[in-house]
Amino acid sequence: MKKRNKIFITIAIILILILSIGAWFVVDKLNRIDYTNTSAGENVSTEEPLLEDTVDSLEEPEEEEEIVLVSEEEMEALGLTEAKITDMDIFSDSDVFNVLLLGTDERKQNFSTNARADSIMILSIDKENKTMKLVSLARGMGVPILEGQYKGQYDWLTHCFRYGGAELMLKEVQECLRVDVNRYVRVNFDSFADIIDAVGGVDMELTSLEAQGLNGEVRTNAYAKHRMYEGLNHLDGYDALQYSRLRYIDSDWKRIERQRNVIQAVVHKAKDLNLLELNDVANTILPMINTNLTKTEILDLVLFAPNVIGGDIEQMSIPKKGTYGGMKGMGGRNLYAVDFEANATILREFLYEE
Repeated sequence: MKKRNKIFITIAIILILILSIGAWFVVDKLNRIDYTNTSAGENVSTEEPLLEDTVDSLEEPEEEEEIVLVSEEEMEALGLTEAKITDMDIFSDSDVFNVLLLGTDERKQNFSTNARADSIMILSIDKENKTMKLVSLARGMGVPILEGQYKGQYDWLTHCFRYGGAELMLKEVQECLRVDVNRYVRVNFDSFADIIDAVGGVDMELTSLEAQGLNGEVRTNAYAKHRMYEGLNHLDGYDALQYSRLRYIDSDWKRIERQRNVIQAVVHKAKDLNLLELNDVANTILPMINTNLTKTEILDLVLFAPNVIGGDIEQMSIPKKGTYGGMKGMGGRNLYAVDFEANATILREFLYEE
């Protein structure tokens, strides 16, 4: 009997040690993340309005022109109109978890309040159907500034980060598009490249024009370090960032599609990593993330991740063609004048209906 008790005690001690090590491992990883506890609408900036558009200034050609997200030609084709705000209910579903993904334009790892949201997406995770969806929000979309000294004026969605950080961005997206999103994850240009390097780079299919742009053979705003070719190319972090920033060769609409394609490639790449590689990736990536997700929410998402890693992500962009015109906003900038009710309906159907 005493021998049996000793065996039980030994097993219990081993189990306790294993659980303790596992708990320490999880806590160690979660503690590497940069957390923000403020809620939507807080921490609003009093910075001066952006009268000079410098969203894309990273290693631009010397003859770089002032940034224009909506050209005069596009404005003329769209016709001048007004944005249509909606008061429809904000729909939610307990099985669907939405996170606002923000890529800000700092050129170093440290986060800054003096930044723009260069990439804006909604990542939607359907726990019941075990799927992920990704929605790009056009940064040239005109939105009413909801907080701060410029309240009531219209400007690009990308500039709202400068006026109130991630908290204001959440409020703008939720109020204008009536989508249930209270959580965000933020990375910047520098950390984006490091994240891609951490997973070993990504394989991207390039068109002839994309390759020419990255090679500097046509007018471009982004240059690759390595020679690019039409077809499949392996991109390191720097070149993946440049690919994601390409705009002059076609349009900002194609640019945000490229950004989604890179995220899809990372998801596919993650399924091939072993546990040691995943641990190294986590150690590299987590300190580069700023979020208002709680540790419990992050742990829940990590446990759910095996259901979707390696799968395809359904994608779309907002606003949809035919649901917006053109308008003038702060600083005389050209904005997309969005029919928010039409786009809120489209977004709801995409995120919540199978």
